[in-house]
Amino acid sequence: MSASAGRVSVIMPLHDKAAYVVAALESALRQVPAPGEILVIDDGSTDGGGDLVARWIAQQPAEAGVRLLRQANAGVAAARNLGLAQARGEFVAFLDADDQYEPGYLAAIEALVAAFPQAGMYCAGYWRCGPGPERQARRLPDVARGAMLRIDSFHARWSRGAFTHTNSIVLRRAVLVAHALGFPVGERHGEDQDLWLRVAEVAPVAFVNEALTAYRLDVPGSAMQSAGLDRPLPAYLRLEQRLAAGEIPPDLHNGARQLIAVHRINVAVARLNRKNCRGAAELLFLPGTSVRRLYWLRTVLRWLGMRLRGVLAPPEN
Repeated sequence: MSASAGRVSVIMPLHDKAAYVVAALESALRQVPAPGEILVIDDGSTDGGGDLVARWIAQQPAEAGVRLLRQANAGVAAARNLGLAQARGEFVAFLDADDQYEPGYLAAIEALVAAFPQAGMYCAGYWRCGPGPERQARRLPDVARGAMLRIDSFHARWSRGAFTHTNSIVLRRAVLVAHALGFPVGERHGEDQDLWLRVAEVAPVAFVNEALTAYRLDVPGSAMQSAGLDRPLPAYLRLEQRLAAGEIPPDLHNGARQLIAVHRINVAVARLNRKNCRGAAELLFLPGTSVRRLYWLRTVLRWLGMRLRGVLAPPEN
């Protein structure tokens, strides 16, 4: 089965990224095979980005298949959900308006679909770009570059570090429809991870171990720049709830526990960075957090050292 031209819908949320959106669009149109359509969802931009895209579309041939949808500002999750509702392709891809596809990305996804026709999620590694010309490849370190594989425990792999990104993921739309899956509206951080985890719990995941998209870190107002990990993200609280309710397949339980533990420790580390020892302890000593033993132990020793130095700032509001 081929994810050839006409079968992939690219969904691009746009909010105040006028300086970058045309480069993102052109990186998608340069793909071979080309996407069947690109849906740009103007999420209440105030910098003229939506009008810029409208003028750009007017200059493109009709077969380019670029459509502009507009909504009042409701956040990236609502924008992507509108794109999902309007998409016509068998597969849906995602590209933020300030990021880009590398040459060969959709061709690699097509090869993945052919190799793993039963998968519900297809993904690749990515480049972390900036500031300046700096680029860092994110992929699986223990797998040969360019290798295609099925990831049997996405949660466990994710707990060891990010190896794919929103812009590097393509979903089979039928899986989303069958399980009524979408992005949780109203959440700015982790809303994409929430969907990837839930898709991985109901369908196989296929991966190509090559960095094939570019994720910019130096864009003003980006989610990365504004992220503040001072409390567990709702996506991971819901993961805990699904695990407790027996809604996750048994073969994914261990990976889910590891991922929950790593996320708790990550938040605890962020709290320690703010000299919030009490807040860190609230997470470090929850049942199950020590399952990632070395990471947990290093963080506990850091917490203990701060305690001995008298650092006991109250929890932040």
